[in-house]
Amino acid sequence: MLAKIIQLVLFFGIPYILYKLENKVKLIKTVGPIIFCYAIGIIWANSGLPLDAGLSDIVSSVLIPIAITLILFNSDFTTLRKNAKKAGLSFLILSVSVMVVAAVSVLVFPNVYEKEKIASMLVGCYTGGTPNLFAIGYGVNADKNTIIVANLADQVLGGVYFLFICTLAKPLLNKLSRQISVATEKTEYKKEGIVDKVEIPVKEKIKQGVIAILLGIAALGVSIGISYLLTKEATNVAIIMLGVSVIGVALSFVKGVRQNKVSYSIGQYFIYVFSLAVGSMADLKLILGQSVYVLGMVAFVLFVTMFLHFFIALLFKIDADTIIITSIAGIFGPAFIIPTAKAIKNEGVILIGIATGLLGYAIGNFMGFGLYEILKLIY
Repeated sequence: MLAKIIQLVLFFGIPYILYKLENKVKLIKTVGPIIFCYAIGIIWANSGLPLDAGLSDIVSSVLIPIAITLILFNSDFTTLRKNAKKAGLSFLILSVSVMVVAAVSVLVFPNVYEKEKIASMLVGCYTGGTPNLFAIGYGVNADKNTIIVANLADQVLGGVYFLFICTLAKPLLNKLSRQISVATEKTEYKKEGIVDKVEIPVKEKIKQGVIAILLGIAALGVSIGISYLLTKEATNVAIIMLGVSVIGVALSFVKGVRQNKVSYSIGQYFIYVFSLAVGSMADLKLILGQSVYVLGMVAFVLFVTMFLHFFIALLFKIDADTIIITSIAGIFGPAFIIPTAKAIKNEGVILIGIATGLLGYAIGNFMGFGLYEILKLIY
């Protein structure tokens, strides 16, 4: 019992320390807390130190649906009204492109282990970001090592892609398109809990945090109930993940829930805890064995999707800044919108970027699960 208590303390304590140090230690900020959590978990799992794999599985299985719910609470789709036409069209092109390319990748990489599941995870990842990759991976019952390898490949290649976006993408797109950006005025936008650390009184922070977590637990409970009613199984992960996604989006239309200033931050923290727990169940030999093949598959999906998105968006005469910000919104999520807007020197696209990123969180899981069901029918 004492060993399990210590394990739980470390599971929640290590990610919290990394979360607090993220903006203070350059290495942690550059590499990312998720990678550190994976690394610590993998080292722990393969070191021979005491570890209860069953407890790791429980922690990861419970936290990921709650995290998805909390992240979705901050969705604010009303901000899409401004410049919605071109931004929405660009994001639609991105979403369709990643669906098509991910489906094709299964044919291009026939020898990749769990290729259909990886393709489905990448659809969710490149329409809403990393949380969707985790949710779909669990929902389709992917091997823990597969989830880790796919996410690590995405982190490595995503860094290359983000560097391209911040340096070469805009000059290249401007040469190919003469469209004026739809949003050029600087936007004063600060939504705490999404792009900034929370700065509110401690009592209020605790109050809002407790409310958010209780709502997340309630959403999980309702989803488990729906799973049992539909399948006579309380642990149908796909239904549970879809359930918490729907509930999270629905609750985001409640003003009091949407304006919770800590729900997003807590959701991200739970993602870090999840990463450590999943890492602690990893088999290092299997990860190394899969890594090269999965890296190739992820590279194919990411960069071919980027090419298709850019090419088709230009045909529809969408301006460079809108193409770039919606690409970042889908592939990285809302957290990368402000750094990207600053890099392309147009803070006027921040609102539409965050709005489309939150939209991606909402629809990414449905798209990923949908593709997996289609691939199951074909293969």
